[in-house]
Amino acid sequence: MWNAAMGLFGVVFWLYGILTLLWPAVFAPHGYMLGILGVLLALYFLLTGWLAGTASVGRVWDEGAEHDSNRAYKFGFTMAWCMYLVFWLLLARGWISLEATFPAMGAFTGGSYCLYMGITGLRGWYETRHAPD
Repeated sequence: MWNAAMGLFGVVFWLYGILTLLWPAVFAPHGYMLGILGVLLALYFLLTGWLAGTASVGRVWDEGAEHDSNRAYKFGFTMAWCMYLVFWLLLARGWISLEATFPAMGAFTGGSYCLYMGITGLRGWYETRHAPD
């Protein structure tokens, strides 16, 4: 459930970033919605962790999950670094506005980590359920 929530959260962030670039006047002023979604995701994690119990949460966050998280951090950092270069070029050419740039970059950066965690987690879930015994 947590991996699906992370993946969905990443998709929503990326969708917001794309829509902000396409229609900056409509979406750029509503960047606070991403913060609200982040709080809802944290509450979801806390509530489901509380319902599952300490032992189950300990089994979920094992060495494999920590390894995936570290890889997701690296992916998110790499995406942010590449975005700074791309957005610098777009701003220098005047192809996008400053009002759309920063909300989109924040959405892409935060969404990259979540999307990576969701994809790797769901891939592992799928492989463990469909592995030959």
